[in-house]
Amino acid sequence: MGVINGATNGPDRHAADTDDAYAVTLALQANLDIQGIITSFGNNKAQPSFESARRGLAILGFDKDILRIGAEGFLDALPVRFEPLGGEPAVFCVNDGVRLMRDVLDTNASGMVTLIALGPFTDIACLQRAFPDSFNKLREIVGLVGSRDGKPVLQGIDVVDFNFAMDPTALGLVLQQTEVAFTAIMFEVSQFGILPTGVIDYWAAGGASLEQQFYGQASQAHAQYWSAIFSQTDGQALFDAHTIFYLLNPQLYMCTDNMHGAAVVGGYPDTSAATTKNFFTVTPEPVQRPQDATVYTGTVRGCTSFVDPDSVTLLEESVQASVKRYQGADS
Repeated sequence: MGVINGATNGPDRHAADTDDAYAVTLALQANLDIQGIITSFGNNKAQPSFESARRGLAILGFDKDILRIGAEGFLDALPVRFEPLGGEPAVFCVNDGVRLMRDVLDTNASGMVTLIALGPFTDIACLQRAFPDSFNKLREIVGLVGSRDGKPVLQGIDVVDFNFAMDPTALGLVLQQTEVAFTAIMFEVSQFGILPTGVIDYWAAGGASLEQQFYGQASQAHAQYWSAIFSQTDGQALFDAHTIFYLLNPQLYMCTDNMHGAAVVGGYPDTSAATTKNFFTVTPEPVQRPQDATVYTGTVRGCTSFVDPDSVTLLEESVQASVKRYQGADS
């Protein structure tokens, strides 16, 4: 969010995405006990994402030392391994973000920590692989991922299930484990909700608080990019904000337990809807899977819609109201 020269990861140089940031503002203003925020590769590399998060948290008045850098690339099928160092497992993927998750889980009672997945599942799969005892203490994983047929379409345009496509194997490994509950906020519902261009422009022009001015200016480029592609949309889509909104308001979502999740990994990570061979589906009944791909399966709680149209309005209003000084900054 607010990277002036746009996304820096991969060949696509469009404006940097911002919906992750609005998930964080929702969590802050709800006074959730946030014990860790980890940035990883995705729309951008992990380091500029870390700096972006640091700036956003600073202007909101959140000053706890819980921000760490996670994975800089996807989980390799043939990982490089090193000799253990200082008692640490010989797993190639461990980084500061994974260590933070381990420490948070080890210092809290089992079943008390929920992990919100706003990006690729690389660090979560690494936590599971390197520190399984810590991983198994999780209460639940809530991720923005999945759709009924694995091929989401928005306003007639094929799009990619980004959080899965950036590292399909990592999601597959997390999916197939049975110790920790997994809730998927699916594309069928996550596509709804907009931060309107008019609100963003008003914030950016300085007609609001310093916090809103910063968020408005940092959101303008991607909102304009998004509106140019999806003509029926006027503003910034709120995809990732659904994860926190669900955590705060589960009664507003239509969800089904014991759905069948299947991560079909037919090639390396690919974020092109035209060429990808990787699909993540969540369906009431198992469906036939291709024979020429690795398929990971598991049981998922799938959320596919709101209980009523007014819930979309409430999401949008909640996001707008959340961009203000963090209420717990002086506590």
